[in-house]
Amino acid sequence: MNIALVYDNLEHQNTTAILLDDAGYLVNQAFSIDSPWLQNIKKDCPDILVISTTIVEKELLQQLGNFKENPICPVVVLAHKNTIDIVEDVILSGADSCITGKITADRIQTIIEATKTRYKLSLALHAEIKELKHDVESLENRLSDRRDIDRAKGLLMKSYKMNEDDAYNAMRRMAMDTGNKLGEVARNLISMSKVLN
Repeated sequence: MNIALVYDNLEHQNTTAILLDDAGYLVNQAFSIDSPWLQNIKKDCPDILVISTTIVEKELLQQLGNFKENPICPVVVLAHKNTIDIVEDVILSGADSCITGKITADRIQTIIEATKTRYKLSLALHAEIKELKHDVESLENRLSDRRDIDRAKGLLMKSYKMNEDDAYNAMRRMAMDTGNKLGEVARNLISMSKVLN
């Protein structure tokens, strides 16, 4: 497993690397929290990112926001200072797991596995949300087309004394002749009526 480690000081780098090693994991990359680590993570996409820090600073929470918008890899934050109140902020910012206080080697494996599972759930949720947004956008477009078609039909009926069916069929013929969609034809008719009036 390709593990990347981000640390705030050398002591945390060493102790976390040893913890991971004792649990059967090898750190492939290590970055100081002051370095442009986020760019490297985006480029290399490790199997898991472990962030080991004394306390979670506001800047780190902002950087974690990148993972919320575009999940890159599973992220676990190990905050060595026992501040339970930060856990919610860290997870809401974009991490998959956050552990505070002293961490032992026998717990790290469970933490890593839980983080990977939460990440899979997050990816599934992101895919669902993306699909729902697409569906909503499609429905909004269809509704907008329907409104424009009805409005254009009304204009044709009023201007050319057509009945509803004749106005609709006239627009369909225009759509076929021009190779445009019915909604586009309707919008063109509405634009032309504004110019003529």
